[in-house]
Amino acid sequence: MTNTNEKILDLSILSDPEAAALPSPEESGRLPALVSGLSAVHRAHLAAALRAKYSRPLFVLCPDESSARALAADVSALTGEEVNLLFGRDFALYSADAMSRGGEQRRINALAALMNGAAVTVASAEGALSAAMPPEVFRRAAFEIDLKTQAAPEDIEDALLRSGYSRAVQVEGPGQFSRRGGILDFFSPAQPQPVRIEFWGDEIDSMGLFDTGSQRRTESLERCFIVPAAEVLPTLARGGSRAVASELERQAERAAKRRGGETGPILAQTLREDADRLNGGAELPAADRYIGLIYGERATALDYMPDEAVVVLDQPSRFTENARSWIKRVTEDVTSLVSAGKLVSRPDDYYIPLDAALR
Repeated sequence: MTNTNEKILDLSILSDPEAAALPSPEESGRLPALVSGLSAVHRAHLAAALRAKYSRPLFVLCPDESSARALAADVSALTGEEVNLLFGRDFALYSADAMSRGGEQRRINALAALMNGAAVTVASAEGALSAAMPPEVFRRAAFEIDLKTQAAPEDIEDALLRSGYSRAVQVEGPGQFSRRGGILDFFSPAQPQPVRIEFWGDEIDSMGLFDTGSQRRTESLERCFIVPAAEVLPTLARGGSRAVASELERQAERAAKRRGGETGPILAQTLREDADRLNGGAELPAADRYIGLIYGERATALDYMPDEAVVVLDQPSRFTENARSWIKRVTEDVTSLVSAGKLVSRPDDYYIPLDAALR
């Protein structure tokens, strides 16, 4: 299909009388607008047409992951553009959690794409409303390396540690790094394979992707983008991990003194154990339970959305129903952990209320 035909396909739906009555994004005071009676493919068609007509970033909110994937596939086929998918993730609230970081790292990549100007983003209700790393913190943690970068390998190693990467003997998965003299390997979630940098003093001699099995280079690189390995990182708090540890120790003292029954001592022990981990330089497996304390503010994916974006809310009733159901579930989980003396966070540390999100 030619580009001309694709353009006719994308914009033809706007000739419908109801769609033609839609105000343009430049017209203030006349939005939001409701379009009803469209099938799934026609909703995608309308979203694609708005993207094509106004050449603005498109941000689509869907009720759940399955509807988001289906709409994203249709919009991509209609526009020929890659669609950025943004979903929620499971929060690690237990010290024994050994969950895979795959979902979290895919979400981090989606936030990075949104921050870097993704043309089209499709998000589920949970993905849009979930708490996220504040954009300004993300920008401080992410960095780019190219062949002209001058930095000692230990400096990049320190930057990886601050961004949540774990030291390993051999890199096997995203979020890991290893160093052998002037050779630094790391696996950024933003790359399809791990990266190997060979240094000559403080200069980069070569850089490329390599296969974890054979350890052989598969592709040379001129630059690579490093994103945080996790969304909640004590190293990125004001004052770093030590400041977080000090606050946990203070909260542990208050919990031991002021809380009656059995929950006070349990909470105090949990807080002290986590403070000791941070003071010892260890990773905090359940850092999500301190998201409010670490960042001091609540942010979501909506804070990454460009101001000029065209926003489409797909199936508003279903979106609202699913959002409320998910918020209720998170609230119950957090409240239960607080009652058991396992958590000091508030439920709304983990989401933005629906009415605030819609505003």
